[in-house]
Amino acid sequence: MNNAVIICDREAATALSHDLKNRVVGLLGTRGYRTETVELTRDDAAPCRGCLFCLTKHPGKCVSSDTVGDLMHRMYLEREETITIYLTTVLFGHPSSVIKNALDRGTGSHRLQVIIGYGEDIDAEEESTFVDVTAKHCGAADIVHPGMVREAMAFVTRSSDDNVSLCSVLQECL
Repeated sequence: MNNAVIICDREAATALSHDLKNRVVGLLGTRGYRTETVELTRDDAAPCRGCLFCLTKHPGKCVSSDTVGDLMHRMYLEREETITIYLTTVLFGHPSSVIKNALDRGTGSHRLQVIIGYGEDIDAEEESTFVDVTAKHCGAADIVHPGMVREAMAFVTRSSDDNVSLCSVLQECL
């Protein structure tokens, strides 16, 4: 059975993000994934210290003892069997700080990472910035996250209708 971890920013939850999360969980269930949702707060996701402890001294273990550190270690052990889907509000074309911290600290799968930004008032420039920056950071960061099999995919949704369309696109990728 395939595994999927959905990582969300609990503090940035909206009606749109709840709809998105429910649709993604439903899609994953129909595709045979065992799904876990992790809702993070600022206290759960310290920023990366850049110490490289997780890459050099103790691979997959972070010096920061928090939820993201535990998740990072688990993802390191399950990196080939799990996909990771991040749900984040889009702020000035970037993910929330909580989700950015999770991304920076290597919580993503090496099999597939999908980053979905949401917000009802996202303009075209913010969408372009989000997709470009997020996909490049996660997918082309092989030095930071060695062994990434596929590029990360980034999407933006502004409405429940967008959520439906997005799930159709995701269905073909899974």
